Amino acid sequence: MACASPLQGPPLLRRLDANMLESKRIYVKHIGRTVYVLQESAPRGTGLAERAYAHVKTQMMEGRYPEGDWIPVEVIADELGISRQPVMDAIKRLSSEGFIEIVPQVGSRVRKYSEGEIRDFYQLFASSEALTAELAAQRATPSDITQLRLISQQISELFRLSAADKERGRLYRVLNRRLHAEIRRIMRSPSLAEIVESLGDRSDFYIAGAPRPVFSPGLIDAHAEHERVIDAIASGDERLARATMEAHIRATERRLMQRLIGDGKETQETSATAQVAAPPSRRPSPEPATKSRSGRRGAR
Repeated sequence: MACASPLQGPPLLRRLDANMLESKRIYVKHIGRTVYVLQESAPRGTGLAERAYAHVKTQMMEGRYPEGDWIPVEVIADELGISRQPVMDAIKRLSSEGFIEIVPQVGSRVRKYSEGEIRDFYQLFASSEALTAELAAQRATPSDITQLRLISQQISELFRLSAADKERGRLYRVLNRRLHAEIRRIMRSPSLAEIVESLGDRSDFYIAGAPRPVFSPGLIDAHAEHERVIDAIASGDERLARATMEAHIRATERRLMQRLIGDGKETQETSATAQVAAPPSRRPSPEPATKSRSGRRGAR
């Protein structure tokens, strides 16, 4: 997909996207007069394994591979025009980050997590993001607040967007990540920002695995929560910024759990002795392959 020009759209949004493009290569999409960031791309010249890692991770965050699905290494290699080895290297890295389970002599599949594990994770994530908001309230400049409000304005445009929930949810996901990344930048602690960013990836991974959309149905509430966080940071009220951000992440957890529990998701740990199904082959198999779920889902 070609990168759209950042020179279109209203002046304030043009400036916002120009700033984005100075730091990272980004795909953008223009809907009406509004510019939406769609997906970060790996910078040109990066290694093949890094390209494969970015590609597979993005596909997982957008729900292309549901939990339990086997990762089609050869298909991914063909999509990227590379050999299998960089894809395998990427899979090993994603496994170390908790996104993929490698089954020796069988293949690699998207890792499953129990309801309890997800709830525990969001306790950690809420506390971590709350700290970033607290530090941002200490250190934000007027220019920083403007950037936050511009991104929040882009999110508000989604209310008027004539699109399916799937597309609206995908646009919200990338803008939501951009907003939270901006708050981490404002706190001016790169090492802490890197840690919390990795937790944000895990949150998106859980949301992408939900059987029903999480982002789009709660868009109005999530936007209102963002506005409260931004107002608290702008006021310099550290305690309020911390409290509003923590409330926002816990609300995200509740929206996710409603989708998971409503679909009858198992609450017990996945049995370590569960039978391992063979990964799908690129060629037709004489016997039907067993999969945990059929079809692909878009981003939630």
